[in-house]
Amino acid sequence: MTTTASETSSAWRRLLSNALVVALAGGFANLLNLGVTFFIARLLAPNTYSAYSQMVGVFFVVALPGSALSVAVVRRATYYIVRGEEGLTRRWEARLRQRIVRAAALGALLTIPLSVVVASWLGHRAWIDVWLVILAGIVYAVVSVDRALLQSRQRYNDLALNFVVEGVARTVFILAGTTQGVAGYGLGLLTAELITRWHAARLTTSKDPVDTSLTLTHTGVSVELLVAFWTLGLMAVLQFIDVFTIGHANPHGGGSYTAISQIAKTLVYAATILSSFLLPEAALANRKGGDVLKQLGVVGVILSLPASLLLVVSALIPDTLLIDVFGVRYSHASNALMTLVLAMVVLSVSTVLVTFLLGDGARWPTLWLTVCVGIGFVWIVGAHGAWRATAQRDLEVQCLVVVGLFVAAVYRLRARLREEARA
Repeated sequence: MTTTASETSSAWRRLLSNALVVALAGGFANLLNLGVTFFIARLLAPNTYSAYSQMVGVFFVVALPGSALSVAVVRRATYYIVRGEEGLTRRWEARLRQRIVRAAALGALLTIPLSVVVASWLGHRAWIDVWLVILAGIVYAVVSVDRALLQSRQRYNDLALNFVVEGVARTVFILAGTTQGVAGYGLGLLTAELITRWHAARLTTSKDPVDTSLTLTHTGVSVELLVAFWTLGLMAVLQFIDVFTIGHANPHGGGSYTAISQIAKTLVYAATILSSFLLPEAALANRKGGDVLKQLGVVGVILSLPASLLLVVSALIPDTLLIDVFGVRYSHASNALMTLVLAMVVLSVSTVLVTFLLGDGARWPTLWLTVCVGIGFVWIVGAHGAWRATAQRDLEVQCLVVVGLFVAAVYRLRARLREEARA
C-alpha cells in the first residue's frame, strides 16, 4: 500500500514538473509577445493598430491549423514509439521532414492569390503585408512538426527551450520591423519563425545515419491531419471571429476593441501552450491503454490561476487596466472587457478539451465545431460591429461550443474507464 501511494505521488510530481516547465517557458515567451503588443499599441495610431491586429489574426488562423500537424505527427509517431521501433521511427521522421518542407514551399506560392483576396476583404490592405504574415504561419507549421517530434518523445525541456527562442526572436525582430509599418511587422514575424525553425530542426535532427532500407508501415497521416486541420482551423476562427467582424463592420472603431481582445485572448494562448503537454500525454495514453485524468487535472489547475486573476482584474478595474497598458485612446471599449474575458475563459476550456479529444483519436466533435462556427458567424455578424454586443454574442457562441465538447470528453473518459475495469 505504501509503495502504491509513493508511486502515485511520484507520478503526480513528474506530470506537474513536465507541465510546469512547458507552461513557464511558454508563459515567458507569451509575456514577451504581450510586451511587444503593448509597445506597438502606444507606437501606432488606432486605425493602424487595428490593421496590425488583423495581421495577428491572419497569422493565428494560418498557424493554428498548422498545429494540426502536431496532432497528426504525435499520433503517428507514438504508434512506432510505444512499440520500441526506433529505427522505423527515425526513418519515418526523416521522410516526414522532407515532405513537409516541400509542401511548405508549394504553399508559399499558392497563397499569393489568397493574400490578394484576404487583403481586400480586410479593408483594402496591401496584399504583400498579408502574404508575409501567411508565410510566417507556414513556417510555424513546419516548426510544429519539429515540436511534435519532441512532444511524442516527451522531451519537454527541449520543447520549452524552443518556446523561449521563439519568444526572444519575435520580440527582437517584430519590434525592429514594426517601426516600418505593417509590412515590417510581417517581415519581422517571418524572420523570427525562420530562426525558431532552425533551432527546432537542430534539436530533432539526429547525427546518426538513417537506415533507408527499412520498410515503413502505417506511414500516412492524411486522415488524422485532415481531421485535426479542420478542427483547429475552426478553433482559430472561434478565437478571432469577433476581431474579424469588428474590423469588417466597424474599421474606425477597431482599435479599442482590439485592445480588450489582446488582453482577453492571453488566456487562449496559455491554453494552447499547455496543450503542448496534454497532446502527447493523451496520445500515449490512448496507445498504451492508460487514462489521462491526472494530466487533465494538472492542466486545469495551472490554467485556472491566470484565468482567475484576469477575471478579477477585468471585473474590478477594467478602465485602469486598459489605460495603464494601452493608453487612454484605447480604453473606450472597457465596458465589454469582462464579457470578452469570460468568453475567452470558456474558449480556453474548449481548447483543452479539443486537444484531449484529438489526442485520444476522437473525430466526431469536429462536426459539432463546424455547426457551431456556422451559427456563431451569423450570430456575431448580427452585432454589426458594436463592441459590447459583439462580446456578448461571442460569449454565447463559446458557451454553446464548450457544452458539446464537454459531453464528448465525458463520453470518452467513461468509455476508457469501462475498458480498464473490464481489463
